Amino acid sequence: MDTVTVSRQKQLINGVNTLTLSAKQIELVPKVMGIADPLKSIRFLPGFGNGGDANSGVQYRGLPSGSNGYFYNGVLVHNPSHLFGLFPLFNNNVVEHLKMYTGVVPGKYFGKLSGYIDINSNWQVRDTTLIKAEASLAHLGVGARIERDSIQMMEIFWRNTFMNKTLWPVLRKTGKDLEGMNYDLFDFNMNAKRVFNKNEIKAFLYLGRDKAMFDLYEQRAKNSMDWGNLVMGITHTVDLRQNLQWENNIGYSRYNTRVAFDLYGEEFALFNHQRTLSINSTLAYRKSRRSVETGFLYMMDDLGTTLQNEGQPVQSGGNVRYKSNQHLFKYFLNARSPLSEKIQLEGSLNLSTVSSVERPFFINPALSVSYLMDARNSFFCSFSMAYQPIHQVGLTNINLPVDYVIHANRNLSVSKIREASGGYRHAGARIEYSIDVYYRWLSDLKEFNGNIISLNESNDIASGIENGDGVTYGADFFVRLITTRNYFTVNYSYSRSFRKFDAINNGQWYKYIYDRPHNLSIVNSYKLTPKISFSVSFMYNSGSAYTPTVGMYYFGNSVLAEYGAKNSARMDAYHRLDAGVNWLLKKTSKCRQTLGLSIINVYDRSNPIYIYQSYDRNYFQNNNAFKMIQKDGASLPLIPALTYSLELL
Repeated sequence: MDTVTVSRQKQLINGVNTLTLSAKQIELVPKVMGIADPLKSIRFLPGFGNGGDANSGVQYRGLPSGSNGYFYNGVLVHNPSHLFGLFPLFNNNVVEHLKMYTGVVPGKYFGKLSGYIDINSNWQVRDTTLIKAEASLAHLGVGARIERDSIQMMEIFWRNTFMNKTLWPVLRKTGKDLEGMNYDLFDFNMNAKRVFNKNEIKAFLYLGRDKAMFDLYEQRAKNSMDWGNLVMGITHTVDLRQNLQWENNIGYSRYNTRVAFDLYGEEFALFNHQRTLSINSTLAYRKSRRSVETGFLYMMDDLGTTLQNEGQPVQSGGNVRYKSNQHLFKYFLNARSPLSEKIQLEGSLNLSTVSSVERPFFINPALSVSYLMDARNSFFCSFSMAYQPIHQVGLTNINLPVDYVIHANRNLSVSKIREASGGYRHAGARIEYSIDVYYRWLSDLKEFNGNIISLNESNDIASGIENGDGVTYGADFFVRLITTRNYFTVNYSYSRSFRKFDAINNGQWYKYIYDRPHNLSIVNSYKLTPKISFSVSFMYNSGSAYTPTVGMYYFGNSVLAEYGAKNSARMDAYHRLDAGVNWLLKKTSKCRQTLGLSIINVYDRSNPIYIYQSYDRNYFQNNNAFKMIQKDGASLPLIPALTYSLELL
């Protein structure tokens, strides 16, 4: 009976300190552009919100995407998204599972306020050779996986889009502000594994690049962007003795962006880079319900921002706006042990040091207590504390690679969070459900003060950043039902998020942009026959908070706007229905062919990415007075996609 219980627990999505999705569960969600996306799938789990169609990152419990850590096989990924979230950064063809850690987290993670999302490659070795290919109206992908002697494997997968030839010419005709859109990308994955007796070595490489060009603000500002990630790492694991394992990992991550603007004929380009080297070593003892992990983590992070003006020689290097190096060292101790048959303790204690900050030493305690009523029902409560020494300061409410990333230093303190949470879990044979409540206290948060003119004229980008506090609180309700043919989940989260900065909104509390009280998501995947299955998903979210324009006036030769209280208005509620059908065309011992049809935004709901105020120029010319017009930014229209997949053994 003990063995059966452990096996069942491994299948749970919602654990005390973890959320888990397998690659197969990710495939059950209807796919944007016909491609499975791990990060989009995690939005249907407890605590997650929807930042909108252009926010492909993850908003968890009222905090922005930049408060989460994104990892690929334990190595940090700086930007986990492609433009507007239309295409997944992580390739589900090479993924085994996704895990998110909150509260008591493994020692190799550090430096984020909200949680840690780790996408893990499929490292299984089953002595097969597999060739995969997939094609849609917007992309082509091909890869191969070779496994030998149950001790080694090699896998590669390459993808390339051709949306400039197929998707954008069609969407430009929808009239949804996409007339100037051009965007394509590619990515490449490589994984390798080798087993030597009690030793195991795993290595991986990810390389991706995006290139986009589009017009904003009524086609009078031309913009081009290109950016990309390089992520690679090597992990060595050795079994020292029974139940005792030693793991060592070295990883490198690089992220570069180039954003070029042509605003009314004035051209300039902004270059950003972030490079991170990480080394961690973990000694772990695991036996039954007990485990102890101890070790260290070292990280070196390099940041730089450069502005290149029109006519300035490229070899001059441009105007260096920001340059910084940060070193972090952490010693950690994690332990899990039962106090009795019904009470389980899990805790961690981390001692960290961060270079170039006023208070260089930090202690991060975390503790969770679980009470097991029986094999299926349990209660838990937890308390944790975390620090974030790297600040991502958003300049826009949408997911564009123009946000500033800066290090904490003697003038910019490290952000801090304290979280208390508790809940109930039920894990039955076919049904799983949970209820969670939480409260988060945040201090030393960073926010852009909104003075974009001063920011562009200053060589110190930190001069436009303010320091303040925040709170988030809420409750998460989750149900999952699994039968032979049906996979069904319902998630509802009530979440509030507020901030307070002395220099913003007259020092009064205001709603954060991710204060979206009501978040509902439903997924249902049903197998009609052994060869045909369909899936639907529905999302409903309260609208994003934004600062309204309350008036416009003409001063000199400029049109100036007057704004209301910070984030005092709210956009219309967001809701969207997606659907998909999969046909198994052919299945033999050597070949598998599938055809998938997906429809995103089935009823063509207009969910604007942003709202802005303009004025009627004809009215102004005829009456010498302003008539304000509220306009919605581009929204994602109904998008059908047809995808063909082929697997050859």
